Amino acid sequence: MEDLKNYEAMSVQEKWNMLAMVANLYYNAEMTQNQIAERLYTSRSKISRMLKEARELRIVEIYIREPWERNLEYEQQIREYFNLKNIRIVKQRDTDKENARNLIYEVAAYYLDSIIKENMVVGISWGNTLYHVVKYIAANNHKNIPITVVPIMGAANISSPEKDGLDLSKDLASAYGGKYQYIYAPLFVKNREVRESLIQDDNIKNALDLAKHSDVIITSVGSVVHKSWSNYLSEKMLATLEEKGVVGHIGGHFFDIQGKELDTAITERMIGVDMNDLKRCKETICIAFGEKKAEAVLGAVRGNYIGTLIIDDKCAEKILNFIM
Repeated sequence: MEDLKNYEAMSVQEKWNMLAMVANLYYNAEMTQNQIAERLYTSRSKISRMLKEARELRIVEIYIREPWERNLEYEQQIREYFNLKNIRIVKQRDTDKENARNLIYEVAAYYLDSIIKENMVVGISWGNTLYHVVKYIAANNHKNIPITVVPIMGAANISSPEKDGLDLSKDLASAYGGKYQYIYAPLFVKNREVRESLIQDDNIKNALDLAKHSDVIITSVGSVVHKSWSNYLSEKMLATLEEKGVVGHIGGHFFDIQGKELDTAITERMIGVDMNDLKRCKETICIAFGEKKAEAVLGAVRGNYIGTLIIDDKCAEKILNFIM
């Protein structure tokens, strides 16, 4: 029977042997830390510290085999340029773009599921990408976590209401057995005066305040260059925005490739969180696919509007071409 009373006085080799033994008992024999502590006549906290030490010394190495392949080289290069909290760059292993897109949705759903905790407030944007991420979570989630989901902007007049922030809030909340709250207002109103009047309404004001203080915000990014809002903004408006140097937008806020937000007449009529709210959020996640989103993603990253980036390697490659 081993005794850890003289652990600090052991030689380096003796310590390594002891750490390897404790790690084997914990990881391979599947003994609890309490059981190991009783066996070695020591405390549970001592065993916990030893397990941590074994990992620090790389006596124990934990490898998580994710069901997708990441481009770690691109991840490292982008980390060197930008202050991102987390990054996932997924390799397009399939020439079929639909399958490649599905992989991005899966990765995003997996990541969100890994960070969701009880009583979190989750803000959500709208669009096709988020629709598929939420759909994947709803189909595969088996957890029951009391969260609150709220859209980060008013309702958009789109042809597929299931992809709007209101329905996505409800569906994501339902997937986790949580609750949701709506912003009962359109995304864009007639003028600034109407906007100022609406955001004083208690129901709208309370929902907006909740969204502004989200623990997590999930969004995609729109490309003005490739007209990803062509079904919502007129050709003339998109052309005007592009002339001003706008490359992308998040939730109705437009920015150039350097990340500078540009004042527009549209923004003055918009109901939703502002870009500073995105910056303040502990975890703002941006999910995007393809080369067409590269300029918009680059602007969003440079503006520090997002902290976690989930993209494919084709999008990442084009971003790297811009900055290197």
